[in-house]
Amino acid sequence: RREASGSPATTMGLTVHHDNFYFSDAQIADSPSRRDGVSETTEFRLKAYGCELVQEAAILLRVNQAVACTGQTLLHRFYAKRSLTKFDVERVAATCAFLACKLEEQPRKVRDVINVFHRGSVRRRADAGKSNPRLFDLEPLNPLGETYDALKRDLIRTERHALREFGFCVQVEHPHKFVLNYLRMFEHGDDSNLVKRAWAYANDSMRTNLCVRFRADEIAAACVHLATRTSPEPLHPPLPEKEKAANEETVGDNWWSLFGVDDDELNAMCESVLALYEMCPPGGPRAAYEDVHAHKSV
Repeated sequence: RREASGSPATTMGLTVHHDNFYFSDAQIADSPSRRDGVSETTEFRLKAYGCELVQEAAILLRVNQAVACTGQTLLHRFYAKRSLTKFDVERVAATCAFLACKLEEQPRKVRDVINVFHRGSVRRRADAGKSNPRLFDLEPLNPLGETYDALKRDLIRTERHALREFGFCVQVEHPHKFVLNYLRMFEHGDDSNLVKRAWAYANDSMRTNLCVRFRADEIAAACVHLATRTSPEPLHPPLPEKEKAANEETVGDNWWSLFGVDDDELNAMCESVLALYEMCPPGGPRAAYEDVHAHKSV
């Protein structure tokens, strides 16, 4: 939907591209995974699965939601440039969580990250009925053992790959602060139910590729729109939208146009979040690991 390079800014004689991690719809459709034969559905599900791993790890590592959102964004950026067939989603998720902890100034030891993801992997295989975990399988790995050493080397190697793909440009902006600002602007900042609903949509949007297609302030507009549309009670005052006059002419402006978002962009963002709920229904089965080589499109 936008050019990948973004708009350059000139500072002290230097031209800096702040949006080098945004991708157009054509680039998303021609992602490295798609070129390697991975179907759109499988790619969507695996990235959503990876984002769930990052979210779960953030809870177990006792870091805040900012770390989870940053890690999920990094995962989407990575797979916009690298293929799922070349880099396993579970290992990339661990790397993104580890890197996000450092970026958000809540660093965690490599040992802790590895153990969290190892334990989670054992439990997920058990939940899927693929194995029967033994008690010692859930214990922390021996830091002097071969398994731990291999996982550590792989995590550090994947981190180097990720930083190189990002061009060491790792700043991340989340839609959550914009959600709060928009609701306050329209005098709904004290509506706790609406705030929680919009905040939840912002969290869920991180499991889609919106973060590499749209800016955080644009995603926030879609989250607020979804929250108002699904609110069980009418809003007072309502958010301004276009209306039809008696002569059938459209009058007024939609509130999201104030933030540079047009109707097509808003609909595209909302559809992406709703597609997530269709593939991974809330309260339904959790996203699961899939063998990417067995789900290649013909």
